[in-house]
Amino acid sequence: MDLQEHLETHHGHDSAKYIKNIIYGGIDGIITTFSIIAASYGAGFEIKYIITMGVANLIADGFSMGMGDYISSFFENQYILSEKKKEEEEYINNNLYEIGEMNELYIKEGFDPDDANSLVTMLISKEKYKPIFIKNMVLMELGLNIPEDNYKQVIKKEALITFMSFIGFGFVPILFYIIFYYSDYDSYKNIFIINCFITSTAMFGLGVYQAKITKQNIYKGGIVLTINGVIAASLAFIIGYGINLIL
Repeated sequence: MDLQEHLETHHGHDSAKYIKNIIYGGIDGIITTFSIIAASYGAGFEIKYIITMGVANLIADGFSMGMGDYISSFFENQYILSEKKKEEEEYINNNLYEIGEMNELYIKEGFDPDDANSLVTMLISKEKYKPIFIKNMVLMELGLNIPEDNYKQVIKKEALITFMSFIGFGFVPILFYIIFYYSDYDSYKNIFIINCFITSTAMFGLGVYQAKITKQNIYKGGIVLTINGVIAASLAFIIGYGINLIL
């Protein structure tokens, strides 16, 4: 078995590196949109108002999440790069101290003193190993992973995936309300019950998808996300229904 075959068989799919964005966008899209629907139904709103609020929220919140994902990742990476620059300056201006500090960090990680010294000696033996020394220093001392050179393209793609996942999954509850609205089906209670089932199925499917590409238990993945969504939607319905009774 070669390395590529091993990675494909025993580790997560290539899409797994975007799992945070897919799940973050998808589950928030479903829950946020359906929570609005549940609260609106509990408050006794007409279908056309439910659709209007659902679509408006879907677009606005989806854009906000995508941009928020990009901006937060951008400034996080800027912070990490600033810390990397500090370590590079310390490596040049206070070399002996940095070497000693790296040696202590390896010992703290569990290496014997002689082995730690051998590792550090190897890392400072050639100029081409300097980036590895800095990378390890930033990770071991600060707990930060230095981003790749193309990190701007990466975080743009991640933000886009978050946005698309939010819109795609978040549109599921609204879609069936639109279908029922234009088919002149006027049983609000039945529409809501059917939509609950469809939305729960979508949440379960999202959980199964994330579990499958990360090589985890698919049933556990589906159930966890579904329970999370059901609780959030139930709270929204109760609040909407309660406020309607009070007012």
